[in-house]
Amino acid sequence: MKNTLPALLTLSLVSTPLFADENQPLLDKTKFSVGAGISSNSVSGPVDDEIGYQFFAAYDLDKVNLMEHVNSSVEFGYMDYGFSSGNSGGLWVNYVIDNAITGPWGWLARLGLDLGDDDGVMFGGGVDYDLNDKMSIRGEYVVRDNIDSIQLNFKYHL
Repeated sequence: MKNTLPALLTLSLVSTPLFADENQPLLDKTKFSVGAGISSNSVSGPVDDEIGYQFFAAYDLDKVNLMEHVNSSVEFGYMDYGFSSGNSGGLWVNYVIDNAITGPWGWLARLGLDLGDDDGVMFGGGVDYDLNDKMSIRGEYVVRDNIDSIQLNFKYHL
């Protein structure tokens, strides 16, 4: 029952019409990105670390930037933590900010909700390396209520 509200919010976002006017799209397809990655996941206690994977989609929010020269986006994803029992995975949603450091290097930070088995607040940060205008690789450390992850992700900007 505690996942009902986040599930309803996610469903309402997905089912919202994608057109503001008859000829004007509400969402710009050039602001979408997709990605995938692997992670080393750990739980406090006697459980060993496990290798997991995730898939995600992002949408750039160029009108919602909190600070000058800092980009923001919203990301939705699914992560499998790799554990055979207990916390095995689920959906998540995050607000992400990022910016360049120098050359192809950048930083990112995230805050959001894990809606899966380790439901609750999640946050993290890391570095981003742009391979070109469309592709980047990210290294991140992400903390959830029970599971901490070191992640390596590939992101492709559509």
